[in-house]
Amino acid sequence: MGTKKVAVDFGDRKIDIEVPDSSSVIEYQEGSLIENPREAILNALANPLGMPALSSLAKPGMKVAIGFDDITRPNLPARSILPILVEELNRAGIQDRDILFICASSNHRKPNRTELANHLGPTLFNRFWRLNAIVNHDCSNQDELTYLGITESGRYVEHNKRYLDADLMIYQGNVSSAQGASYTGTGVCIGLASTKSIASHHSINAIPDPQTSKLAGSEKKKIVNVKDEMSAFMEKATGKQVFYINSINGIGGQMIGVHAGSASEIKGPAWELASSRFVYDAPQADVLIVGLSASFSYGNANNTLIAAAGTFTLPRYNAQGLILREGGVVIAVSPTTGYIDPQLYPSYQKVIEVYGKLHSPRGLIDYEDEFNNNPQYVHQYTHGHGYPPLHPFWLLYENEYTLGRAGAVIMAGTTNPGAFRAIGMNTAPNFEAAWKMAKKIVGENPRVVVAPSFWSKPRIKFRVDA
Repeated sequence: MGTKKVAVDFGDRKIDIEVPDSSSVIEYQEGSLIENPREAILNALANPLGMPALSSLAKPGMKVAIGFDDITRPNLPARSILPILVEELNRAGIQDRDILFICASSNHRKPNRTELANHLGPTLFNRFWRLNAIVNHDCSNQDELTYLGITESGRYVEHNKRYLDADLMIYQGNVSSAQGASYTGTGVCIGLASTKSIASHHSINAIPDPQTSKLAGSEKKKIVNVKDEMSAFMEKATGKQVFYINSINGIGGQMIGVHAGSASEIKGPAWELASSRFVYDAPQADVLIVGLSASFSYGNANNTLIAAAGTFTLPRYNAQGLILREGGVVIAVSPTTGYIDPQLYPSYQKVIEVYGKLHSPRGLIDYEDEFNNNPQYVHQYTHGHGYPPLHPFWLLYENEYTLGRAGAVIMAGTTNPGAFRAIGMNTAPNFEAAWKMAKKIVGENPRVVVAPSFWSKPRIKFRVDA
């Protein structure tokens, strides 16, 4: 069997790995982009889906809250959209002092002042920071949250009080590939939620199983989309709709498309456009290989759980079918050191230690309350820009599917193998050694899929012909 070299992400550089000639190499390919983003944004605001134009909604004297996706998302859309939003609000008679920006940091860490300025752009940041009109959402401070109720499927609806109290609620978000068949967007539901609300759809019993793609049509109808349900519940409880403006983005946050309007009406066209750009045909893999870039999602990939998330979640990005066959092997290629910064990720290492005493990630659920109420962890989240106490729980819960499906999950290239063995992974000093391990499990002639830049370019989804 012949071989070929494929350049894959390896921290802050690329390395060549040698794979069979028959391997499918699948990565995002940039297509057409919006030529005039300003014109497209203005058009979306003037012609929203399912709602009146922003100029009709905004009235002098209104209190306006603008939520925006946090720094885990690209900053170019925020820098492009938010200044135009302010222009339109000012034109409608709303003054700067009546506008509040809320960073929708969900169960992530709160960005510091420098990070917020970088995300929003210095002009907008300086203009509103001096008015104390840029704040971070706090998912744990009950004084800053409003409880609205519980949905029919059991989702706890509790969200940012200042946002819900506003006369006009606006949200700037991004539509990108999420695990399973869905996409991100309608960011209020998660970005401005309380920890208890997030737990109602992020905890171990609430994470969707990719196997649901095999359900019959009648069974699928019983599965409720969390964001759809929560958005509708929030609208009914508050008597107000959120005015969304969401962009679908290419490399570097350049805009592919932009839609404005209500949560229910923008979802269809946004998801359709996203699917046309982010879904790629693939065979079901015996061996699934991913290169890990230096930083993605929640920070530096030297962090054990971030590097692991970049590995374990890959088999969940299925638009159709399942990319990894039962008993297949996942190989991540990374120079990760396994170092966890205790200031930014205060609870991570202790959660890993607890996990080491358990047989399954499911056992962690009994420790959620203990960690969530740990004063040190709460203080570092509230005042020290650290991740909230429960964040590592969500990451380890997501590992369960791949741990159960794969014959092995291998971290190739790490300089700290013990850190990854502690969370259920195999390790290898390099890709060549990992490849030999994989072939012992799946045989000499495996079907191979390589995702060389999955985390450094817009995330893709796999469409697998079962």
